[in-house]
Amino acid sequence: MKKYFILALFIFSLSGLAYADGMVFDPTEYPAIEDIPVSKVTKTNTSNPANIPSNTKIQNNIKTDSNLAQNAISNQSGNFNNALFELDSAQVNIRNELLDYQAKYQEVDNQYRLIKEQRKVLADQIKTVERRIRDIEKSKNNIRKSMI
Repeated sequence: MKKYFILALFIFSLSGLAYADGMVFDPTEYPAIEDIPVSKVTKTNTSNPANIPSNTKIQNNIKTDSNLAQNAISNQSGNFNNALFELDSAQVNIRNELLDYQAKYQEVDNQYRLIKEQRKVLADQIKTVERRIRDIEKSKNNIRKSMI
């Protein structure tokens, strides 16, 4: 039993390594970063106006990415809200359908009980009439016997 467990563990670990070996870095998964020109440092240590446009490029790029992310999140939340609303309305429709079926069932059940009661009354009446007929037959037979 231990041999099989160790063998299974060994095979499992090799399959994990084979899976990791098949994974390749894919640069298309990551967004491209624009190259920012590096300004030359002057001896007077004054800031170069070339840095300002590069900073604005970075900031604009960050703002654009954050706006895109916010738009995507708002679209997703809107889609989720729509889906939830549709599910809620479907649930309401199903509950209304359930109420209709329950009302129909109650109506049929009441009719069934009424028919069952009528059937019971009619069965009692039939038994009563049959008893009367038997009593009359007995009386007739007794009269015939007495006449003989």
